[in-house]
Amino acid sequence: MDTAHTVAMLLADARLPSGGHAFSAGVEPAIQGGLAREDVGAFLKARARTTTLVDAATAVAARQAGLAGAPYTPIERAWAARTPSRAARVASTDLGRGLLRLAQRLWPHSAAIAAATPGGAGSPPRPIVLGAIAAHAGLDAETLVRVSVYDDMAGGVAALLKLEPGDPVDGVRLVLDACAAVDPLIPHIAAIDSPEAIPAASAPQAEAWTEHHAATNRRLFRA
Repeated sequence: MDTAHTVAMLLADARLPSGGHAFSAGVEPAIQGGLAREDVGAFLKARARTTTLVDAATAVAARQAGLAGAPYTPIERAWAARTPSRAARVASTDLGRGLLRLAQRLWPHSAAIAAATPGGAGSPPRPIVLGAIAAHAGLDAETLVRVSVYDDMAGGVAALLKLEPGDPVDGVRLVLDACAAVDPLIPHIAAIDSPEAIPAASAPQAEAWTEHHAATNRRLFRA
């Protein structure tokens, strides 16, 4: 059995072959939409408090369902209702497909992960798969929230360095500041135990940028 600490580090590793390297956490759509590089830090903090916390809370609820052997469907519906952008939902589903494939290969006998496997052609969004992995591996809820937030912020900064090259040390500070911005909220998010408790924190401008980004062929990342 892999230790929870090792799995947490694995999930936070950008080298994980699950497709996260192709996701900019909204940074590329924002820059294409006119966001200046010096404002990326503020953008990431705003994303951390909205879109990222919705995903993190969804992962926590999915973890709870995985531990209880309950279905993930109500949680996925709650997540979709709180993710208005279709392009953002599609990008999350793409990431979920890659992460689920990885989880199935690593832990083929896991009931929590098997329950996330779709019966049809669809695939669950990334936070559902992340919650299923947490349930299987024994990650506690607070660690799961921190991994989810860190992964989103680090992914955005990694994309920024490709889109607007700069000093990587500055990027590290952006990640630290964005994660710190939501640190006081982590115990509250980690205590979520039902789909209804997932926060409905939207980011209309970022969603509009994501929709426009999905329609262009001049992009490096999914969203």
